[in-house]
Parts: sequence; structure tokens; C-alpha cells
Amino acid sequence: MYIQDWLTLKVVESPDVTVKWLKTWDKVVYKRDDGQKYVWTYIGYECKPDLSGNFLYKLDGVGLEKFHQLDKRAKEIFDSIKDELKFIFPMLKFITAKMNFTWDVLYLYFYWETRVDFREWLNDLRKLIWMKFFLYQIWARDRIRLHPKASEMVGDCGHRLCCTQTLCRIDSIETKTVHLQNLQTQGIDKQKWVCGKLKCCLKYEEEIYLKELNDYPEIWAELEIEGKKYNVIWINTLSKYVFLKDEEGYIRRLSKDELPL
Repeated sequence: MYIQDWLTLKVVESPDVTVKWLKTWDKVVYKRDDGQKYVWTYIGYECKPDLSGNFLYKLDGVGLEKFHQLDKRAKEIFDSIKDELKFIFPMLKFITAKMNFTWDVLYLYFYWETRVDFREWLNDLRKLIWMKFFLYQIWARDRIRLHPKASEMVGDCGHRLCCTQTLCRIDSIETKTVHLQNLQTQGIDKQKWVCGKLKCCLKYEEEIYLKELNDYPEIWAELEIEGKKYNVIWINTLSKYVFLKDEEGYIRRLSKDELPL
């Protein structure tokens, strides 16, 4: 059983529990290894876990209503202080706020590419926030997932953004994935989305491309065809063509079936 911590977005696994009547995105209460109770979101499919915990019960009725109230209250507090936060930390991007299930700790989520040391601003923050608070740094993809209007954002395909539809941790996507799918000619920037990172959907077909490439020679591999030496410079797995360059710089295109064994 896999669930996502509502506050930290980490994935928790309880290997001995199977609950068929839960649905993805249902809120549940779990007890973590530290003995504290937390609200989590049921995932419903396998993910790479960060922690382990024990399932207690599904959150519904009065408990679920309390959850929605504290979420609403956290957003109200955030809206009342976000301008002051922006004034104190003009370089940071504060995204939203959440509150723990006991209503006594406020989680403030902010985005920045490097670690931030808040010690010199602690007094200003204590004056601004009248309750116990926790500053939680998130990265680019989680910044979109937590955005208040995340459910309204759509990608080039016309569907909701991939990062807003999964509860699993999203792996980093490297530029080699773009080259693997022969998309570099369109420009790397065109493969990025609103978070500034490469699109999540590039990862979906990576395994297929890697599997297809097993049937082709490596880039820059040397081949001898009709007594002439060539180097592989480009492979298009969709059209099943391989582009070769000879010693004089001339380009030749061959289909996969025309390649020497």
C-alpha cells in the first residue's frame, strides 16, 4: 500500500496492508515510525517509497470536514501574509501553505533552486507569523503540483500536466532523453514547461526508445558497407532510418534492414 504525505509530499509504504475499498486521492490517517499521526493521500499504485508507516483509518465524515477546514484556514493565513513574505524575501517564490491535523503548525512552501538559510530573518518571521511554523523548500516540479490553480493547467497535448496527475515522486529528466527521442532539433527550450524543467512526458517513452536502440549500432560506431567505411551519426527509431557519414563527409541514409549484420 502506497500513500503520499500530505505535508511533505514523500511517499510512504505499508507492505502488509491491502485496502481494496480505497480510491486514489482518498485521505487516510497513518501513524509514522515516530508515533505521530499524519494525514496522507492514498496513491493506489506502486511508487518508490521514502518512508514506512502504519495505516489507521480512512478520513471521512467529521474528520474529512475538519481536514477541509484546516486547509481553507491555512490558505487564508497565507493570503494574509504573502505580501509581507514577498517583501522580506523578494528572491523567493512562496507557493502556498498547509496546516497539520492538530491545527498548531503552519507549513509554508517556497521555491528556490539553492538552499536558503533563514536564521537572520527568524525574528521578522516570528513577528509576522503568530503560531508555530515550518518553512518547507520544494523544487520546480512540486512547485507546480502545489500551485492553487494546478488542476487548471494543461500541457501542449491538451491534458492536465503530468506532474499534477501523479502522487509518486517525479524523477529528474536529463537532456539525453531529448536527444534519445530526436527532439533536439526543435530546441531544448521547447521541451520545457511552466516549471522551467523538461516535460515529464518525455520520460514515458524513454524505455521504449532504449529498447529499440538495442537493435541499432551505437552512435559513431564504424561500419563497412560495400568496401567503404562509415560512421553512424544519427538514428531515427520511428522511421527506422540510420544516417551515416563517410570519410569524405558525405551523408548516406539506410533503413534498418539495409544495415550489415
